[in-house]
Formats: sequence, C-alpha cells, structure tokens
Amino acid sequence: MTKKSIQTFAAGMILATGVLAIVFFLTGKDEAAADTTTKETLAAKVTDTDVKNYLDSKKEVSISRETYQQLLDYKEKALKTNEDGDSKDKQTTEKPKGKSIKFVIKNGMSTSDVSDMLEKDGIINSSKDFNDYVVDAGYHKEIRAGKFNLKTGMTFKQIVKALTK
Repeated sequence: MTKKSIQTFAAGMILATGVLAIVFFLTGKDEAAADTTTKETLAAKVTDTDVKNYLDSKKEVSISRETYQQLLDYKEKALKTNEDGDSKDKQTTEKPKGKSIKFVIKNGMSTSDVSDMLEKDGIINSSKDFNDYVVDAGYHKEIRAGKFNLKTGMTFKQIVKALTK
C-alpha cells in the first residue's frame, strides 16, 4: 500500500465518522423514548372491562384452570353415569367392568395413539375425550412408555394416574 492510499482510507474513515455523528446529534432522542412509552401506555390502558367487553362481543367466557378442571371432572362423571344407565344389551357386547387388561405403550407413541389404543381395547369409550382430558390437564408430557395393568370402567383420572407412574 502506498502512502497516498492510506491517507485516502483515513480521510474516508474520518468523513464517515463525521456523517454518523451529525446524524446522531440531529435526530432526537425523544422520539425513541416516545416509542417505548407509547407501547407501555398502550399495554397499561387495557383493563379488565376491556377484556370482558371483548369476550362478550365474541360470545366467549374466561374461567380459571381450577374451574376448568372441575368441569372436566364433572363431564367424566356424567359420562360414567350415562354408561351405567345404558341397557343390558349394550353391556353384553362391551367388556365387563373391572376386567383387567394388559396395556403396552411403546417409545415414541403420541397421546393420540395411546387414546386410540385405549378405545380399541375397550378401556375408554372416546379416544377424543380422553386425549382432550390429558392435554388440557397437562399430563401429555408425563405419560411414560411401559407395560400397565388397566381395568375397564376406570375413570380418566385413574387411567392417567396409572400411565404416569
């Protein structure tokens, strides 16, 4: 490199630094601060009333996890009561209640696969309901592979308890 090219490079660096300094000092710092405060004030402006009005407009409701779990338990109990009230003809075609069934979960099976197998084996009546229960209750990551002794007529809660041991 020659002396002339080094001087030209240095002059370019000084010029670029000067341009950046001018741009920095001429643009207002208040604009950037105003953007963040605007976002903060927007977040602070959403109130419980706004949320309730939004849910009302969509014809939706908000409930706590505890209430949701109670509703799922009630639904399960109602389904079980409905099964007990079915006619004797239907009971003879199904497996008798309390019959022990050996159930195997292999590595890599999804909760949907497990639900389908439970329905096929006659342990539960609806794989969709069981799968929804497992996912909503947060047990979908806790079900383990292995061999399990399950009985027909078990509640969803009892099945999950057995599969998560």
